[in-house]
Amino acid sequence: MSQTQVDATALFCRLLERAKPEINGQALRLGADAVAAKLLLHERVLVHGALLDWVTCPECGVQTARVVQDKSKETIALLCPECGDVEGPRPLRETYKVALQKFVVSLLNGLGFSLNGMKPIVPDLIWRLGTTEAKRGKAVTWYFARRLLRPEVASRLREQINLDQSAQSCVILTSSETPLPAGSALTEFDVRPLFTVGRVGQNTFEFFQNRQADPGPQILDEAVPGTTLRYVRDQGKVFIEGAEYLLDPTQKNILVALIDDHDHEMGNDAIKTSCGSQAQRFSPSKAFDKNEATQRVYRTFVIFQRGDERYRLIIPENDHDWLR
Repeated sequence: MSQTQVDATALFCRLLERAKPEINGQALRLGADAVAAKLLLHERVLVHGALLDWVTCPECGVQTARVVQDKSKETIALLCPECGDVEGPRPLRETYKVALQKFVVSLLNGLGFSLNGMKPIVPDLIWRLGTTEAKRGKAVTWYFARRLLRPEVASRLREQINLDQSAQSCVILTSSETPLPAGSALTEFDVRPLFTVGRVGQNTFEFFQNRQADPGPQILDEAVPGTTLRYVRDQGKVFIEGAEYLLDPTQKNILVALIDDHDHEMGNDAIKTSCGSQAQRFSPSKAFDKNEATQRVYRTFVIFQRGDERYRLIIPENDHDWLR
């Protein structure tokens, strides 16, 4: 692999680490990363963003100038309150951004995974790419996350790993630099920076065979779940005998509170506090008492124990492997 490809992959990871993975065309095409950026544009892993109507004046470098018109493919006319009519390079008003969803698909292609096995955990930040059966017969769950240097992102991924019960058998691919900061929720995990294991490509992230072991065959989730709480936190829904039931925010928060409780059993006030509800007459049963469908969800997953006035989560048989 050439040095340009190395530099391009490193630049791509830096863009992924930005709060918004986009960059101004001036910095991208005319800056120190111009050669690497040209390769990324050629591979089409960056796409055009919105054109800017106001830019920093290239003459004074201080005032914000209005874009008057495009004079040519490389030149634009500007009106600066300090300098008057000026010209500047067209890349000054261009923006480019990473096509996140397309890139995640390229990761799946590189690993040989099906799109059906991928699940977004936190929009635009964390994805579960899939689970494979390694040669030693042990399942391995693969994740991709950006901005892992942010403690809240690392903690959310750790929380998901605990829910998936994959702490002993997971691989985390990331655009972040490693090692992660001391005290990170992911310090003991197998975290692999993308720029050390492969390079970006147009349709496939090309993993280096000598740095990335064969992940093994992918294990797809069952096409139609039975009765399960697995999708409450990530997708705000449950399944009962294969039928999907969507939850409103309050219903979701009630079930998440019971899922997260050590004994899966809570009093009314504790659930209200956990949900952040401001309702004067809060009641989990009333939250689900909206129609026949939501009442069925309540009867399936929650039971009120009148003796001690506590609500207990009913754990489906198929959920005992991840929810204990």
